[in-house]
Parts: sequence; structure tokens; C-alpha cells
Amino acid sequence: MREQATPVIETAQGHVIVCGLDELGLNTLEELRRLGEDVVIVADRADESFVAAAHALGAAVVRGSYTDERVLVHAGIHGALALVIVETEDVGNLHAALAAQELNPSVRIVVRMFNQDLGRRLEDLFADCHVLSSSAIAAPVFVSAALHHDWDQRIEVAGRVLTVHEGSAREPHVILPLACVEPDGTTTLFPEEGEDLLCLVDGDLSQRPEAEERRRLAETHSGIARTRRLGAAGMAGSLWSLLRADLRLRWLLMLLLALAAMSVLIFYVFTDLGLVNSIYFTVTVISTTGFGDINLRDAPAALKLYGAALMLVGAAVLTIFYVFVTDAIVSARVGRIGAVIDPELRDHIVVCGVGSVGYRVIEEIVRSGVPVVAVELDEESTFLPPVRSLGVPTLIGDAKLTETLAEMNVARARCVVAATDDDVANLETALNAQALNPDLRVVVRIFDPDLAARVERAFDIHTCRSVAALAAPTFAIAAIGERVLATTSVGTGVLVFAQMDIEVDSPLAGAPISALEGGPEGRVVLLTRGTERTWRPPRETVLAVGDELVVVATRPGLARMLEDAETASPGSRS
Repeated sequence: MREQATPVIETAQGHVIVCGLDELGLNTLEELRRLGEDVVIVADRADESFVAAAHALGAAVVRGSYTDERVLVHAGIHGALALVIVETEDVGNLHAALAAQELNPSVRIVVRMFNQDLGRRLEDLFADCHVLSSSAIAAPVFVSAALHHDWDQRIEVAGRVLTVHEGSAREPHVILPLACVEPDGTTTLFPEEGEDLLCLVDGDLSQRPEAEERRRLAETHSGIARTRRLGAAGMAGSLWSLLRADLRLRWLLMLLLALAAMSVLIFYVFTDLGLVNSIYFTVTVISTTGFGDINLRDAPAALKLYGAALMLVGAAVLTIFYVFVTDAIVSARVGRIGAVIDPELRDHIVVCGVGSVGYRVIEEIVRSGVPVVAVELDEESTFLPPVRSLGVPTLIGDAKLTETLAEMNVARARCVVAATDDDVANLETALNAQALNPDLRVVVRIFDPDLAARVERAFDIHTCRSVAALAAPTFAIAAIGERVLATTSVGTGVLVFAQMDIEVDSPLAGAPISALEGGPEGRVVLLTRGTERTWRPPRETVLAVGDELVVVATRPGLARMLEDAETASPGSRS
């Protein structure tokens, strides 16, 4: 075991510095150690159990702020191969990345950042920087578990949109069959043939007509259109906004104005009232105010009968108008503090917890066109406005309570995704949901990967996943130089789409693609040579300096692909 802090660390070479020692930091450390990398941890306030686990894995731990240049220097930033920043604050992570870039311009920087727009701009600032979001990496796995056969994941590779879709290997536009998942969970990677396979397909299936129709129906059933229409009015929206939102309100107002105008004209012509008094008298009659200062006691019988009818009809029309206005305003208020879930809604997904992970999961489900509703305990959550802007009905309440779950129509739902930041709350939500609907699919977020596996077995919950365990391989692979483009779940595992460049001193130069694909856990998806791109290139193709590859593999499979390519170089294999 290394010492917690020694001067030797400052002069270390070729190691990886990981800033942050939470669940994601510890899982990233484990992945890097499996890949044979030396690791130094920088942590200011870390749980002692995590520190002990880091030491047990052979990592040195430097105490201090990861934004402090002196701490980074002590951790050996000048000789580091890569800096992996997994803290949760975007601003602090940006600060640390800029400080590391100034200290060592050649260091590879991998940054955890929720704001992906900011992340893309950050990547442009540095020569070798990869910005990743743990929630964005994990969300497709949760969505896959929730939707099962109906789920399609979009992946962008070399400016081209690909789809992970369940179908036949013989379907048109299939680039590569990824996996065959048996009902018992047994997974076969990269099968040659089959029908019910997870395939990588050329094109965005979500833009096809049948997907658009599914999305339209989903919006109708979930009441999204109504939520958007009322949300535009706001809690105290103007009368004009309300009129624009409701056709009934416009017709009723026109009827009321027409009735008032006709009555003003009749009183002006057939009584000695002037125009102003006629208007005043008409308003008092329609509103049934009845001050008595003006009356029809001495008017002709026909005019008295008209006045009586005006009182009845005018009061009824005005009352209905008030009811419609009140309904619109109250509905807008409900839209702000919570949604009214359509009691007829069925085959939808309930997402419990609108945090960073819940928000990403909701985004993916909305994109797939499946109805989704959400529940969040904290009314001040920063993710509520963007979720509601997607048109998702969102209720403010405690997801653990059976009353809340019943209000979300869990009895007719296809799945519940418990994605709050509280493991106990997620487990309780899952068990209560299953009690309401024994046939319900349940997907639970659990922080500890070992606990997740045990909960899945013990409570017969369909899927328990740790965001840290799902995201860590991507951070680790990005740190050793393989640019991760996306991940997708296959059964209980994860496949990684990564980009590799064939450089002058690369052991891959001169090796055939068959050397990379010798094992069962990795395949080459794309070969870019100059301006020419070849999807699923032939196995006998010999790689050359300057080639760019996109491979799909398991985490250990990617490491084996690199090892096999090294032994297959011209100097060691004919």
C-alpha cells in the first residue's frame, strides 16, 4: 500500500489522476486498475471507507482541493497521462480543467459535466479533452430496461445517426448484430444470424412515419397537448391568453357581448334612458346586481318581459363564462405545482425523481414516443421546468406513498423507474408499486453496485442499476485515450462505442482488422481512411497510419482488442 502523501508523487510519470472519491470516483479507480493504470486520487472531503478502498486498490490519495494548483502539482500533474475529474460541480470541474491545462498542456483531460452544451465548448478549448455526463451515460440503460422490446437508442457516429434496434440480422440497413439476449438473461455477443437480436441499424428509426404516429398517440393519451395549452396561460395569465387557449371561451364571450350590445340598443330606443344609462342598466341586469336606481316598473309589458329574460339568460351566460375562466386559471396553477393525470392513461412509464438521472431518462423516453409521467418531492428542483417544457405531466408528491403512485395510475402503467437520490426511497417506491401492480416492470437506481445486484435477486425487481457502475467504464476508457462515443446496454452488460486513431508509433499499424476481432467481445464498426468511410469493413483489411476506427466492445473486450492488435503487428505475426 502506498503512503497517503509522499514527495515521490510529484515526480511520477504516466499515471492517471482522479479528482473526486465518491461512488463514481471509486468505480473509475477500479476500472483503471483493471486496465493496469497507476492512479493518484485527489480528494478534499472523502468518506474514510472510500479512502481505505482506494488504498486497498493500490492508489495514492492526496488530500486537498482539486482546484488548487499546488494540490495538482503534488499529485504529479506535470507527468500525468490523464486527469479525470468526477466531482459534481460543473464550475469547479471547469476550474480544475483550466488549471491542469496551464500546468501541463499535453495532459489528457476527462471532465464530468452535466451541462453538455458547455461541455462541447470546453472540448474545443483543449487539444485533448473529453467531457462526459454520468447521467447521460446511464440514462439509456434505465430506458432500455423500462421499455424492453420497444426501446430504440440513437447514437451519432461520424456525423451519422445510427439506431440500436431489436430485429433480424437480415433486415435492411443493419450494420452489425450486437447481441442476442435469451429470456433467462444469457447474452451472446455479435451473433452472425438470428431474428430477435439487438442490432445496430443505419438511420434514425424515430423519424420514420410509424414512430411519428406512435409519438402523436402518446402525446394524446398522456394529456401533453392539454398541459402545453394551459401552461401557456400561466397562473394569472391575461384574458387574451385564455381566449386564445380555449375556443369555448371565445364563443361565450362573443355571445355575452352580443347580448349586451342588443340590450343597450333596445333600452336606448324604447326608454328615455340615454346611452350611458342604457349601458349601465344593461350591466346591472346581466350581472344581477340590481341597485334599483333604474328599473322597468313603468315600462311596457313587452319591455318588462325582455328585462326578465335578460336577467335569466345574461346571468346564466356570465356564470358559465366565470366558470370557464376560473377553470383555466386553476388548471394553469395545477400545471405549475403538479399535473392532473388522465385516469384513462395506460401503458405509460412513471419516473419517480426528477433529478439529473430522472431528467435524462425522461428525455430519452419522450424521444421514443412512449407516454411518460413524473413525480418529484422537491417543488424547487431545477429540473422541473425543463421536464415540463417537454410536455411531461409532473406531480409534486412523495413517490413512496401508495396514494401518490395510485394517482400516477401505476395500476395501468408498463413500468416504474425509481431514480431519486435516496436508495431507501427508491426501494420502498419499487415495492409499493409492485404491490399495486404485480405485473409491473420496476427499474431501480441504487448507488452501490453490489447492493443493486443483491436487491435485484432478493426482491425480484426487474433491474437495479448503479449510475456510478454504468458510467465508470466510459470515464476510464476515455482516460487511456479511447474516445468514447456512446454506450448501450445488452442484457446485464454494457457495450462501449469508442474511437481509435492509428498513429505513427501505434502497434495497430500494419495489422489486419481480423486481429482486432479475434475475440468474441469486440468488432470494428467504421473505418475512415482519408475522405473514404467504410462501414463494417472486411476483416482482411490492413490498417494504416492515419486510419480512424470506431469499435464497439465490452470494456475488457476493448483492452483485449488493443493487446491482440499489438501481437498481430508485422514484427510478430505474418
